[in-house]
Amino acid sequence: MKKSNIKKRRRLIAIVCIFLILIFISWLIFRKKDYTIEYEKNDYKIKETYNKEKDYYSFLISKGEKTYYTILPNSHFLSKKLIYEITTLETEEENCIKIFSNKLRFSPLCQKENTQISYHLVSEEMKEKLQEKEKEIPLQKDVYNQIEINTLLYNDYYIWNYKGFYHLKNDTKETISLFEKDIYEPKLLAKVEDYLFIPDYNSEYFFEKVTLLNRKTGKQEIWKLKEPIYFDSIILGELDGFLYLVDKHEKVEWKINPKKKTMEKIGNEKDGGPTYQNKWIDVSMTKLLNNDYTFKGIYPMEYKIENGLKAKIENQEILLKEQSPTKIITTLEKGVFYLQDDILYTYQEEYGEVQIMKFFEWNFNSTNVIFIF
Repeated sequence: MKKSNIKKRRRLIAIVCIFLILIFISWLIFRKKDYTIEYEKNDYKIKETYNKEKDYYSFLISKGEKTYYTILPNSHFLSKKLIYEITTLETEEENCIKIFSNKLRFSPLCQKENTQISYHLVSEEMKEKLQEKEKEIPLQKDVYNQIEINTLLYNDYYIWNYKGFYHLKNDTKETISLFEKDIYEPKLLAKVEDYLFIPDYNSEYFFEKVTLLNRKTGKQEIWKLKEPIYFDSIILGELDGFLYLVDKHEKVEWKINPKKKTMEKIGNEKDGGPTYQNKWIDVSMTKLLNNDYTFKGIYPMEYKIENGLKAKIENQEILLKEQSPTKIITTLEKGVFYLQDDILYTYQEEYGEVQIMKFFEWNFNSTNVIFIF
């Protein structure tokens, strides 16, 4: 081989190596990392945290005895110290702060009687001071099968009607029939990403097939399971496209993927099984069967009914609604959906409380299944 060709090859290898090294260095510098930093702005102490696993920022902001807390699910930024200014607003009973950032949009954070409350709950006097423009709610008033629709807020709703679903979204209002007999407690219905997992309720004690309803395509597909599952089973939760279910009769835990139509046995009486409680933990089968080990901590903000509706963020609580709802239906990234008697509401930071729809049947059966995408 000629010396010139050898030199060219060596030069090419050197360039490739330098390029790969630069890529690696860039990855080390710019990759997402957990961090917590503390700094001050306008006499407020700020504790800023980024959680890489759940991809959100949290901010603990304090001044004297006043402490405010908020989280913002968001993409990762390279810069830190994201708050550049804080202003204070006060009435006789309320204190609020407005937070300014070049990267993130903060809603006002407010307190009343040493309790952090939603800024949607403050007095008219404080609202005038805040000068926050209320976001217009897109109303879509309609009636379908005695369901009085106020707005659907771009969501997709599947409401159980004992034989199937009423399916409601902005451009669709339809009835999906699945069974001839009424099913009053379809406890093993589940939402898994874009699928509804629907056991064969024509069977008596166990089911050997399920209907998979793809909400994107509207298509239904029958899946014959490799092993039967008993109706006394418990759904632990859904995460990353998998449904986790414990069969009480067989004392096994299943990990089910509706999209790929696979089921894997991941727990048994001898070894126990996994559950998600802010992180994955292993629990004995006895505990899985006899205690509430439904998944917790999937979203950074959780909601609870206790003297109203409250958002719980780590050890902090924020009052969102003064009247206690009947039942929390589901949590989505944008907010929480709940029933108040026969009315379905949502609370979302940008809107506050919004009435979605009213269905007289919910007065008699608040346990009825509602899936929201």
